[in-house]
Amino acid sequence: MPPQNNPKKPGSAAEFEIPQRNGAESNRNVSLPDFAPSVVPPTLGTYWRTARHLRWAQLAAQARRRMLGSSALPAWNPVPVALRKVSPAFPEWQPPQALRMLETGEFRFLNVAHPASESIPWSSQGLGKLWLYNLNYFDFLNCDLRAPQHRFHLRRALDVARDWCARNTLGAEVGWEPFPLSLRIVNWLKFLIRNAQAAEALGEGKALEELLASLRIQTLTLEARLETHLLANHLLKNIKALMFAGALLDAPESPRWYGKGEKLLRRELEEQILPDGGHIERSPMYHAEVLEDLLDLEALAEASGRTDTRELLSPRVSRMANFLGCVLHPDGEIALFNDSAFGVAPAPSGLLRRAGMSLDAPLGNRAEHEEPKGFPCTLKNGPEVTVLLESGYGVVRDLSSKSCLIFDCGPLGPEYQPGHGHCDLLSYELSLHGRRVVVDTGVSTYEPCAERYYERSTVAHNTLRIDGEEQAEIWASFRVGRRPQVTRLEGGEIGEFHFVRGEHSAYQHRGVIHSRTIVLTPGKCWVVIDLLSGKGKHLAESLVHFHPEVGVEMSSHPDGDNAGRGGAWAIRFGGDQYSLTTLGRGKVQPQQTWYAPEFGLRLRRTTLNWSWEGDLPASLVYVLTPAGERPPDIRRSPDERRIEIDRVLIPF
Repeated sequence: MPPQNNPKKPGSAAEFEIPQRNGAESNRNVSLPDFAPSVVPPTLGTYWRTARHLRWAQLAAQARRRMLGSSALPAWNPVPVALRKVSPAFPEWQPPQALRMLETGEFRFLNVAHPASESIPWSSQGLGKLWLYNLNYFDFLNCDLRAPQHRFHLRRALDVARDWCARNTLGAEVGWEPFPLSLRIVNWLKFLIRNAQAAEALGEGKALEELLASLRIQTLTLEARLETHLLANHLLKNIKALMFAGALLDAPESPRWYGKGEKLLRRELEEQILPDGGHIERSPMYHAEVLEDLLDLEALAEASGRTDTRELLSPRVSRMANFLGCVLHPDGEIALFNDSAFGVAPAPSGLLRRAGMSLDAPLGNRAEHEEPKGFPCTLKNGPEVTVLLESGYGVVRDLSSKSCLIFDCGPLGPEYQPGHGHCDLLSYELSLHGRRVVVDTGVSTYEPCAERYYERSTVAHNTLRIDGEEQAEIWASFRVGRRPQVTRLEGGEIGEFHFVRGEHSAYQHRGVIHSRTIVLTPGKCWVVIDLLSGKGKHLAESLVHFHPEVGVEMSSHPDGDNAGRGGAWAIRFGGDQYSLTTLGRGKVQPQQTWYAPEFGLRLRRTTLNWSWEGDLPASLVYVLTPAGERPPDIRRSPDERRIEIDRVLIPF
C-alpha cells in the first residue's frame, strides 16, 4: 500500500462512486457522525513523538530518499535477458475481471472505474494514489491466456505492458515507486512463465524481448530503492520481487538479486512473523497478503530446487496459516481490524488450501513441519477460547451456534511502523449464527481526509473513548505520535463461562485505566464489562457498530430511577433476534454511520453510542441476550471492582 511519506493529493473518500451491495442501503454522501473527531493538525511535539520511535536505519534511509528525490533512471548497458525454464504454479488473479479489463480497456479497482480511453492513466493526477498503485501493479496480467480463445487477450496484455514501457521512461512516475514496482515485477514474471511460449507462437518474440529487458531495468531500479525507510510488509514485497527476478530471469545480476533477497528474507522473517503466527503489523488483511507472499516464494523455491529457501519458509507458512484460521469469522473471511478490507488479499479459503489446510479444520497443521505454538483450540463442539498473545488477539468460538467473537488487544503495530494501526484497543467483532452482527468500520480510503481520520479513530471501533480523546495520536494518513501500551491480555474458562480480558494505558495521562472483560455465558449471552479505574470525573463513550443488515430499534426505555438497569434494544438479523441491554446510567443514542468493507465502498448502518459521565472507579456493562433466553443476573459490588453473573464471580 502507499508509503507513508509519499505526498498525497488532498481529497475526500466521498468523491468515490459508492455502489449498492447485498441489498443494504449505500450512499456516497454518507456524512460523518456527530461523534466523529475533528482532524487535529500536527505540532512540533507530534513530529517528535512520531520520529522518536523510528530506527536509525530508517531515519538514514529517509534522509537519503529526501535528498535524492525521485532520481532519473541510470543508463544501464543493455544485455541479453532470457526467461529460465522454471514453471512454479501460482493461482490466477480474478480471471473474469482480468479478461474483462483486457477486452474492454476499462480498468476498475477499489470500486472506482476508469472508462476505456486512448491513453491508459498510469500517473493521472485525477485519480487517487492507491487506485494508481493498483493499475501499476498489473494484477490483471496474472492469468492464463494460453488457450486459443484468448489470443486477443494475450496480444492485448502484451500491448498494455509495452504501453507502460513506452510511457514510463523517467523513473519518477508512480509505477517506479518501490511498492508498485515490486508487485509489477512479480506479476509480469507470473504472466511470462505461463504465456511466453504461446506468445512466441503468435509471433510476439520482439514484445517478449522488450518486456524481459524492461524487467531487468525494473529490478535494478528496485534494488537501488528498497524501502528500508518503511520496513514491514513493504520490504517483504521488495524482497519477493528480487527473489522472483533472481530465480526466473537469466541475467548477469540474477545470482546477486536472489542472494540479496534471501539474506534479507531470513532477517525479516525473524522480525515480522511472531511466535503465534501473526504478522507484526497486526492487520488481518496484511497478514493474508504476507502469507500469500510466503506461499509464492515457497512454490518458487520448490520449482527451482532451492531446498534451503523452502525449509526456511515452510514452518512460517504453517504458523501463519494456523493464525489466519484462528481469526476468521464463520463466513470464512477476515476481521476488519486496523487497515483491513475485503477484496485486497486473496480469499482465506484459497490461502489455507495452498498451505495444506481447510476451513473445516482451520487449526490443523502440516505434520511434516514444526508444530506451531500458542494454539490451544481443539475445535470441540462447545465454546472454546484462543489467546494469541504476541499478536494481541483473543477469540471465543462456539461451533454449536456458529458464533465467534474476535477481540483486539494488541499494539497498533511495531513501534517503528504503526502506519496501518487504528485506535481499536479492546474493540471486538461478533458473529452470531453464522452472520456478522457487531462489526468494525473498515477502510474506504487511504487519502488524507476527514473520512480517513474518522476510520482510524477510537469511535469508529467497538470500544470506549474517554474525555473525547483518541487512544493514540493519529495524524496524516499513516502517522502515529503518542501510542498506547497494552498491559494485559488473557482468556479462559470459569466453570461454564468463557471469557477474554484486556487492559491498556491509552488514557493513563488522564488518570484512567480501561480494562474490558467479555464473557460468553452458558445461556449463549454475551456480556461486555468495562471497568474504568482512577479518580475524578470523566466522560466515557461506548460504541457498538452493527452490520448494515442488522435491524436495531428500542424495545424498552430505561428507568431513570434504576441505576442498575438501562435501556433495551431489539437486534434483528436474518431470522434471529437478540436484545442489547445496558446496565447503568447514561444515554444511549442510535446514529447512522457507515460500514466500509471494501475500499471505495460505504454502506449505511446503525451505531449505538452509550455516553456516561461520572466519578471513577466505575463499570459499564451491556448484554446481548438471545430471544427467548433469560437475561443473566448481573450484580456489581459498591466499589465497582467485582461483578457476579448468575452468582459466578468474574474477577477483574
